Amino acid sequence: MLAVFLASSMYVPASASNVAVTVVGQQIHAAMALSLVQNVTTLPKLATSIDADSDANVSAAFSEALRNANPSASPSNLTIGLTSTEKSINLTCTMGVAGVSQKNGDILTANMTWLSFNVASDIRAQNFSFNTIGKRYFRSVVAYYANASRFVGRPNSTITGVTFFVNGTSVGPPAAENYVGNFTTLNFGSINTNVAQWNRTYTLNNNTTTWRYFPPQYLNFDMRIERKNVTTDYVATYGYDVAISVSGVGRAQQSVLLIDVGTGETEWGMAAIVILTVVAAVGVQILLRNRTKRLARFQRK
Repeated sequence: MLAVFLASSMYVPASASNVAVTVVGQQIHAAMALSLVQNVTTLPKLATSIDADSDANVSAAFSEALRNANPSASPSNLTIGLTSTEKSINLTCTMGVAGVSQKNGDILTANMTWLSFNVASDIRAQNFSFNTIGKRYFRSVVAYYANASRFVGRPNSTITGVTFFVNGTSVGPPAAENYVGNFTTLNFGSINTNVAQWNRTYTLNNNTTTWRYFPPQYLNFDMRIERKNVTTDYVATYGYDVAISVSGVGRAQQSVLLIDVGTGETEWGMAAIVILTVVAAVGVQILLRNRTKRLARFQRK
């Protein structure tokens, strides 16, 4: 137990976007705060929310995505908040996840394979395709400049050079088109669900175990356009960190969390035995010292 209490990991600052999962009893809750920043295209301005209970397409899309990641998983109380400007999207998503946890005695097990779910469907809010951003809004723009890079002077005679970068590395036009064209905001397939490999921290003062994972940047795109003496970069960036928090002492076996949810009676009993043993040992030492002192006085007399 001492080794468990002392286990810790180096803290790494979180990014602007994050996926937070909490496990309380057998209830699993996920909250996603996601942010896309770009100037590749002009996005619709919108501020709205979606309740999956009243939107069958959203409910079906998430249910299918979770089942593909874990056949036993299903969403509940799913809500989505969306705020978009011409250059950014801020997306929040909260839901419960059922069917992936069970209690055996004092141990709760929770299977985290569902975390790598990928919503591939074109789900919309007021006709805004906020999930399939790449296909709907990015691909045509990149294809236009990719064409200009293949045929100098066409379709725009002012363009003198086009370079595409993915994660800081120059790539060809077809690779650039596919990279941005396949981007979706609700794709969490890059999450390594082997939680045993994540950074783990146990906090004694609030009895909480937390695992953190930092995936590679999901979207890191730069399109550099040269026009005579002017160079302009059109970029799109998107990524997130992941954290799982549980109440109590937890450990992970690959993708399965094992959490001690006992009443604590056993631990208190063991602590009482230790305390009584220490008290008895101290008492014996005191008695021995007193006896030794009496013998010494008797011998002096």
